[in-house]
Amino acid sequence: MLRMKALLLLAVTAVVLTGCNGVGEAETSNGTGNTPADTTSPSPPAGLTGAAAGSTGANLSWSASTDNVGVTGYIVRRNGVQVATPATTSYADTGLSAATTYSYTVAARDAAGNISPNSATVSVTTGNTPPPPSNSAGLAWDAVTVSALSGYRVYFGTAPGTYLQPVGQGISVGNVTTYTITGLASGARYYFAVTDFDTLGQESSYSNEVFKDIP
Repeated sequence: MLRMKALLLLAVTAVVLTGCNGVGEAETSNGTGNTPADTTSPSPPAGLTGAAAGSTGANLSWSASTDNVGVTGYIVRRNGVQVATPATTSYADTGLSAATTYSYTVAARDAAGNISPNSATVSVTTGNTPPPPSNSAGLAWDAVTVSALSGYRVYFGTAPGTYLQPVGQGISVGNVTTYTITGLASGARYYFAVTDFDTLGQESSYSNEVFKDIP
């Protein structure tokens, strides 16, 4: 029994060795195998152009990149920092500062994660902030430090200490410290005050009062 078992193992080994050295290897190479990884990067986007969109935006566009498999999207960088990954060949950047120059580049990306070199750089200078209309009043105040601050309310009227808005119904301007009121009547003097309120709806007393004569 021991001799037969040893011969059986030897026969199996022979089959394995034959498979590795001959037909078995040929069958493996002719099978489906593994698909080679895609390591080819897309071409860099060409023709990048940019134009200011008012004082706080920029519109970008470029020509489509090419790839051996297919481009899946683009990477937009503003001043070297990634700000968007659009799938199309255009992008509208917003929330910029007025009268400021920004530099943009775009790169392409494929499904395998390969990224192209950056496009040529384009610079965009946003426009100046338009002056407020003459029948307006720009207000600014110091931020308050209170727990659960929700925001501020602006009150105004044409008599000292008397406002057009009832208490609790001033203009809610959010958690900011500047606000411009427009549509004021020419030839009138307006008085202004600000309150803060918290998430429970509790409102402070009025700030100091300021006034402006509307031309």
